[in-house]
Amino acid sequence: MTLRPAALTAVAVLALAAPATAAAATLPVPASPAPAAPVVAASVATGDACTGPDGVTVVVDLTDLGGAVEVGCADGDPATGREALESAGFVPTDSSPGFICAVEGLPDPCPEEFDGSYWSYWTAEPAGDWVAQTEGADTTDPVPGTFEGWRYNDGSTGPGVAPAALAGTAASDAATEDASASAPDSADASGEAATDEVGGDGPDADGGFPVGAALAVGALVALVAVVLVRRRS
Repeated sequence: MTLRPAALTAVAVLALAAPATAAAATLPVPASPAPAAPVVAASVATGDACTGPDGVTVVVDLTDLGGAVEVGCADGDPATGREALESAGFVPTDSSPGFICAVEGLPDPCPEEFDGSYWSYWTAEPAGDWVAQTEGADTTDPVPGTFEGWRYNDGSTGPGVAPAALAGTAASDAATEDASASAPDSADASGEAATDEVGGDGPDADGGFPVGAALAVGALVALVAVVLVRRRS
């Protein structure tokens, strides 16, 4: 059988296209990029941490109950975790002696049966991470300068604000207060110096007048005397 020129052209095109098609079928298809993990916003704390080495900072995370992260300072050296909690301004509620079922009235009402969540109790150094307490708040003895944390959840995670962030904010606030307190003293010193400089032309420290002013008055008196003498002559 004799192939016409058009048929030969078609056969040649098919022969060239076949390897390319087969190669394309065996090339790996790039996988779609995996969706990025959602970014969880950091909790915003209200209240103030302790600003010095004395006192225990208490953090109560109410976010799981619809509230905010609240911070308070228990001044001095509280004897127990419960005392630190109360001294920092928080009100605990017990469902039975020694068992805190609510803080600041949450949850309301206190659960009558355990549902998997409870007020988990934590501790941390100023630059450290939250660590679950191994004993109850009535027997722990917080160390001044450290942090106590409370969060109503299943006990898997501590409060949503890092102690380091709270310690840094407290240090910054303390520095700002010190700068504001020293500003009036600097202004008073500048004012006194300016008064001393201006006072050089005024009365001296003994209540008299400067020497220059006394000479001027003497010259004026002498001039008046000369004028009067000339008139009498």
